[in-house]
Amino acid sequence: MPPKHAVIIGGGIGGLCAAVRLAGAGVRVTLVEKNPRVGGKLNLWEAPHPARPADRPFRFDTGPSLLTLPFVFEELFAAVGRDFHQAVRVQRLDPIASFHWPDGTTFHQRATPADVEAEVRKISPSDVEGWRRLFARGKDIWDRSAGLFLYHSPEQVLAGKVKRESDAPRKPWSRGLDALSLLTTPLRIGMFQKFNREIDRHLKHPKLRELLYQYATYSGASPFKAPATLAVIPHAEAHFGGWYVQGGMYKIAESIESLARELGVEIRTKCAVEQILIDPTNAPARKAPCGVVRGVRLTTGEDILADVVVANSDVVYTYRHLVDARFRRAYADRTLDALEPGGTGMCLLLGVDGTYPQLSHHTKFMPADYTSDLRAMFETKTVPIDPCIYVCASTRTDPTQAPDGCENLFVLVSAPALQNDGATGVNWPAEGPRYRDQIVRTLEERCGLSDLSSRIVVERRITPVDLRQLYNANAGTIYGIGSNNLKNAFLRPPNRDKDVCGLFFAGGATHPGGGLPLVALSGKIVSELVMEES
Repeated sequence: MPPKHAVIIGGGIGGLCAAVRLAGAGVRVTLVEKNPRVGGKLNLWEAPHPARPADRPFRFDTGPSLLTLPFVFEELFAAVGRDFHQAVRVQRLDPIASFHWPDGTTFHQRATPADVEAEVRKISPSDVEGWRRLFARGKDIWDRSAGLFLYHSPEQVLAGKVKRESDAPRKPWSRGLDALSLLTTPLRIGMFQKFNREIDRHLKHPKLRELLYQYATYSGASPFKAPATLAVIPHAEAHFGGWYVQGGMYKIAESIESLARELGVEIRTKCAVEQILIDPTNAPARKAPCGVVRGVRLTTGEDILADVVVANSDVVYTYRHLVDARFRRAYADRTLDALEPGGTGMCLLLGVDGTYPQLSHHTKFMPADYTSDLRAMFETKTVPIDPCIYVCASTRTDPTQAPDGCENLFVLVSAPALQNDGATGVNWPAEGPRYRDQIVRTLEERCGLSDLSSRIVVERRITPVDLRQLYNANAGTIYGIGSNNLKNAFLRPPNRDKDVCGLFFAGGATHPGGGLPLVALSGKIVSELVMEES
């Protein structure tokens, strides 16, 4: 029998996906979100042109700017009898991104293998075969590990509850998971090797290496510390494509919110949670649960009673601020302090007069020394002197995202995570404006965006401090917990709490990890665990 009522804390994509699946299974669901709109870090900022207020506004997606693994969302909608493509129109990008180096070298990350290999050949003909081998390695990792690490929680796998998937063409992970594969998979997918070494043994040209190193940062990790398993990321992007959502990426959040409401989910925004309500139990055994959830208390003092609580809020924040210390034996403060946060960044949202047709939809301006950018973010914990500058100009594909004749530039540069809960390390009130000026000047002088500073008519800056304030993101991270060691990469805080019955977790800081499709899959995993427990 399903639970009578589930409360979901946080309206990020993981929480929204869990709400849809639970409501589709007959559970009454209440979702509470502290911000004015749902979406979490997948969010939206709009601003009118100050000289043309009657025109359509500048629209900025403030979070993910690329859709990968679109079938994850197709399956979400299909699970409740709906068609994702009737709600959202997507367009495959070609190129997915363009890379520019200070010496004039360019690389266009094209949509077909033959076109990509032509780009590799322009830079280093001798590396074409190594490129093929590396992406074949990524495919093998995907085939061996996706079913194990993406679609199921570790506890489901270890308990033998993983069923053989159907042999659909897009599910190459359909092979069964027997005891032998559980023992050999970690070695075969590169868990004990470093990501950069996997790349270096296939590719020799430093620019091609740098191009692929940056995929580790997609999970908030350093390529010099993260496991070689992350070679699966460039394969998945190349194989399944990089997609843009017409009308902006926030349309994904809006479509899932609409579906949730259609299924009867009660969504309450501007509604913050102060505490998860837990009743103690008398179980004396160390492994026995020490509490049972009975709902949440809002900051207004209102209690919402429920038999299940799904925390889509950041895991570290949730344990530290919403769960009484008596009920978190596995995640005491010292354990939370040891969870290394992932990398983060500073974002500039720039609405500009005129256009820059030399920009692709996604453009990355590489620094003279990419390793210095990585060292600043992960080792010295300082603002980089010469960072990689990522620019998303969605107007290149979708002119409706800015007034006529204008550009909406989403600019992201790396930054270190805040030092610990309550401290910043970097003095962002002072460093933010200086870093902003540095980035704009670099875009003008080295990247060909002439007169950028004089063209900016709308601007917003988002720093790690803002991310912590807006989304309760631990250490102001974009990606949640990093993947710089085996424990954080493969044994994140679980989707089901071991000490409190009825408490579950979805989102980027839990299993299976950060990134738009993975947090959506966390909602799927949680919904299955909830129904399994009932």
